[in-house]
Formats: sequence, structure tokens, C-alpha cells
Amino acid sequence: MMIRKVLIPALLLFAGIAARAEAAPPPTAPLFAVYDEIHDALAADRVAGVTAAASRLAALANAAGEGADGAYVEVVQTAKQLEGEELERLRASFAELSRAMARLATATGFTGAQLYHCPMVKAYWLQPTSDTAVANPYYGSSMSKCGSRVNGID
Repeated sequence: MMIRKVLIPALLLFAGIAARAEAAPPPTAPLFAVYDEIHDALAADRVAGVTAAASRLAALANAAGEGADGAYVEVVQTAKQLEGEELERLRASFAELSRAMARLATATGFTGAQLYHCPMVKAYWLQPTSDTAVANPYYGSSMSKCGSRVNGID
């Protein structure tokens, strides 16, 4: 009788924890951390490490989004486009990646990033909410402060 009083509640507790773990959304913070590495490199006019970070981002999104909605698939596809060593090409591909990451943030409820818009390039990017200074990845050091925080993509 004592075993039933302990065993049954323990099994119910375990089942509840397992159900919550299955229902939890995939972790997005690691994806945004890698995205931020790419952003920081482009904002500093660097191409070194961008392609490798984009490959890591694609792998993370692929793993996190297995069986999930299309937002992760879009991140995988756009991250794979960041190839080569040409800064302007990387920046153009980064614009598409940024749109995909913004959609992922919306789809998953991720609140650790804020959306910015560059009116000169007409492109968006994300920065951690803890960053208060604008760091434009499309113009880098030549116009690092060009852009403003926005609430959504037009």
C-alpha cells in the first residue's frame, strides 16, 4: 500500500515533466548568438569567419527545427547562401538571413533580439536587446550608425 502512495504520484509527476519537455519550443537563443557573430563581423567590415558561422547557424537551425515549422527551414536555406569572401555579396545574403531570423523570432516568441532597418539599403537586421548602439552590418564602419529600431518588417 505504501508503494502505491509513493509510486503512483512519482509516475504522474514524471509523466507531467516529460509532457512539458516535449511541448517546449526548440531553443532559439543559440541560433541568435551565432547570427550575432555574423552581424558583428559584417558591421566591422570583416569577412573572416562569416561563412563558418553561417554553416554553424544552418546546422543549429536544422537540428532545432527538425519536425518544426518552416521558419527554421528558411533560416537553414538563407544561412547556406552566405558563402565566399566578397563583403558586398555576404551583406546581400545577410539581408535575406535577417528576414528569416526575424520571422523565426516572431514564430518562436524569442524576445532577446530587436529589429533594425537601414533606409539606405532598405534591409533589416537584428541585434540583441542588450545592445543599445546601432551597428549597421550593411555599411559597416562607413555608416555604422545608419538605421533605426523598428517594430516589424514592412
